[in-house]
Amino acid sequence: MGNKLEQVKELVKPDYDTLDCWVHSWSHIEGVFNNTQKLANLESVNPLTCGIAAYCHDLGRIEEEKRKQKGEPFFPHALFSIEPTIEVLRKVGISGVDFAEIVEAVVVHSYWTYEGKNNTARILQDADKIIAFGPYGVLGAIKYFGGKDYINPSDILDNRNNSEKIQEFCNYSLSQLKGENLEKIINGFDFVIEWWDKIHTESARRIAKDDFEYYKKIRENLIKKLS
Repeated sequence: MGNKLEQVKELVKPDYDTLDCWVHSWSHIEGVFNNTQKLANLESVNPLTCGIAAYCHDLGRIEEEKRKQKGEPFFPHALFSIEPTIEVLRKVGISGVDFAEIVEAVVVHSYWTYEGKNNTARILQDADKIIAFGPYGVLGAIKYFGGKDYINPSDILDNRNNSEKIQEFCNYSLSQLKGENLEKIINGFDFVIEWWDKIHTESARRIAKDDFEYYKKIRENLIKKLS
């Protein structure tokens, strides 16, 4: 299993490293991957298919970013991810049921709801949702919904696993929000908070409970600041 995961990582990481927006860069992919491995273990789901799906799920962000820079119409990044995912799977020798499950997981990972029986897809959806909570998730929301960084992105990424620094960056960024930008970010928070009810597994809820409560608290504070 480890060999194939390493092969996939080597194939996809250079693509993610080309992204200008740090929110969905390699740091995000690693975080989602780590979540899939925890959840797959807790839920007795194949960690290989979950891990590969995590590595491939946002490959379409590269094309999405190019189109955005050109001012072209929006198109779901998950659909852009299909072709490069299939190419990766063929290169590493994934076929049959595993192939089908991974591709479906990538396609549906950003669906608002998923009622299918593909456990790889369910794990990926949960892993991708719960990474949005907590201080690191707040920093991502500020950038993604507000369109602005208040901390150098390289500092955020370099300290991804340093909880004290991430909290410090988060506190500073929150202190800078005001006006129209603050309203946009609150709307983004409202959108993300609704993901909680779409989580499939109790394991994901247990893992993310504290981060989710933190996220809700920050939203409440931002609403008070706006008023």
